[in-house]
Amino acid sequence: MITRKNKVYSDGELEVILSVVPTVSNIEFLSKLLGRSSRSIEVVYQIAFQSGPFGKNNDIQVEKILKAKKRVGIAIGRQGE
Repeated sequence: MITRKNKVYSDGELEVILSVVPTVSNIEFLSKLLGRSSRSIEVVYQIAFQSGPFGKNNDIQVEKILKAKKRVGIAIGRQGE
């Protein structure tokens, strides 16, 4: 059940997502745990590890995810805009 659609991520949620390997089962688990769609969890991983646009006007989300990625200490993938 998606209960937090279009809501801001709470403190620590992005770090939790980025600390977990992005397998299909982990994405489903995180989706249920955080009350978000599987697609929203996938987008966090895409922004963190791929390049390209993943939606309109997502500059703030990209910035938050890259900061969380730095806090977690992930050294591969995209590091900035």
